[in-house]
Amino acid sequence: LEKVRDYLGKNKLMALATVSRGIPWVANMFFAYNEDCDLFFFSREDTKHSKNISKNPNVAVAIHQFSGKPWSVKGLQMTGRTKKVGQKKYRRFFGIYLKRYPWAVKFLKDHILYKITPKEIYYIDQELFGHFNRVRIR
Repeated sequence: LEKVRDYLGKNKLMALATVSRGIPWVANMFFAYNEDCDLFFFSREDTKHSKNISKNPNVAVAIHQFSGKPWSVKGLQMTGRTKKVGQKKYRRFFGIYLKRYPWAVKFLKDHILYKITPKEIYYIDQELFGHFNRVRIR
């Protein structure tokens, strides 16, 4: 998990995939993370992805970066379950998000915090594992 946390620390955007009635939707989101590699994002409840999550909490996430080297791939792929962060843990988890994105405090009136608990985590690093290979972390 150390390599995964290091990778998460070097990236700030994730592609979040949700589904409703068999139709997928992808949204780019800023994310924060904790030591367990849970992901946190901040969004309005009226967005398409939030509405989809309210009906189906299963999500997929992709976090990728271009290394600058031709044909070099590096990234994370995850599946997991998402839920709104409840009052009990909100202060702690929002603190993690706020540390990374101080501007988020401006959106407290109309945004809520979500937590993704990963079920599967795959790490892709062509330089470490070769072309088209990925390693299952969880």
